[in-house]
Amino acid sequence: MNKNNAVRRWLVVMGLAVAAAAGAAHAEESGSVSRMWLAEVAPAQDQAFREGIKTYAQCLHQHGAGQTVWAWSAQTGDVGRYAFEVDVKTWAGLDFMDPADKDCDPVFNASVLPHTGKWTSWVAERMPKLSHMAADSRAVPAFVYVYSVRIKPGHGPALMQAMEKYASAARNSKWEGQWFVRQNSGGGRGMPDFSIIWPNASWAEIGKEPDPSLKAMMEKAYGKAQAAAIRKQFMDAIAEQWDGVWRASKELSYIPAG
Repeated sequence: MNKNNAVRRWLVVMGLAVAAAAGAAHAEESGSVSRMWLAEVAPAQDQAFREGIKTYAQCLHQHGAGQTVWAWSAQTGDVGRYAFEVDVKTWAGLDFMDPADKDCDPVFNASVLPHTGKWTSWVAERMPKLSHMAADSRAVPAFVYVYSVRIKPGHGPALMQAMEKYASAARNSKWEGQWFVRQNSGGGRGMPDFSIIWPNASWAEIGKEPDPSLKAMMEKAYGKAQAAAIRKQFMDAIAEQWDGVWRASKELSYIPAG
């Protein structure tokens, strides 16, 4: 169990009311920085787009591309969206240009681009101090629930301080709920500043209530008054919020051989 009963029960507990691109729980060798791409695909182009991505992945395999690319499809909200996460590990990894990318550009341009509308890209960096994940959580989950927020000007430190208190209490109590936080950069107007991501094995797990609840866990760690103050500090920093569920797509992902 990595999240509570769908959107509202968890978020009300945290005082968020009610999170688009998704993130993933990385494999063991992964780093903390990812290049993200979001593609918008019309329903009539969906099958051709999926086949085009597979053709492009075949080209990457043939040319020995070395970077893993995880694929995700939106399950809620605007479902004609696909997110692709390039595991660059560090900021310096963004400077690396794989020769296979250039070799396969013509394939991408011919097989994928004609079937897409808009592409958006940004950089996502994990924030371990704001996250609560088990040490052995290395497999890519079947689903991720993503809660995304834009913060009010000047409220970044306050929001991060509140999230760190949530994470600290969860770690110290070995709470069963798990999440990780990403800070997003470079996505342009409307991009969330932070994404809070809960990995899940199934829809049933998404809808399962944690025991104890997040509210109870926080009140045990800090007392009712301080837990309420932390919740308010988090809420007061948020200018805009939205959420969504994404499903991993192994068939559209690229995993280097070996």
